[in-house]
Amino acid sequence: MKRARLAMLLPVAGLLSLLAPATTAQAATDQTTTAYTCYPNTRAAFDVTVSTVVSKQTTTTISDGTPIPGGYVAQSDPPNYPNVTTGLLVQTFTNEKTGKSITRNVSGPNWFTYDPTPTVAGALATGTYVTTGPNAQLFGPMSEKVLAAAGIHEPTLVFERGLLVMHFVVVSSGPYVTSFSLKGRQQNGCALLAR
Repeated sequence: MKRARLAMLLPVAGLLSLLAPATTAQAATDQTTTAYTCYPNTRAAFDVTVSTVVSKQTTTTISDGTPIPGGYVAQSDPPNYPNVTTGLLVQTFTNEKTGKSITRNVSGPNWFTYDPTPTVAGALATGTYVTTGPNAQLFGPMSEKVLAAAGIHEPTLVFERGLLVMHFVVVSSGPYVTSFSLKGRQQNGCALLAR
């Protein structure tokens, strides 16, 4: 259960915040600890909240060596084990300032695999998140900072479809994302909610 929770927090929290991640959609359960703010530190800033409309997802541990989309293979770093989340997930994303909402199918599927030994000094875990279906990612402040330092500028909320690969780091304060590589389409969720 602990592993499944980490998988659900990642995209929103890192991604996800983390992954949010959420996927972001799945990571949205971490709202109590991470604020997701579109256009932070500007007059246009607004917080985004997520509510689940339909959740019929299951997370299953997969064996080391199992192929994962994008050319990856499942790996463990006990107590973190690779997993896949499948099933229907529909969520509503809301601009807390205006009340405007967008409801999306963010079902994935989503895979998590872990580096057998963390690749970042002091990290509790590092690994790779892969999704291939419709999804959403919410990025918290730490993910946004690390991505920007790497020259990757993604909005706080991204709706995407296609092969998305993100590398993540888990530290005592939570997970964050260090890369974003999409072969597919994306929409700026912040821009959609700001209209």
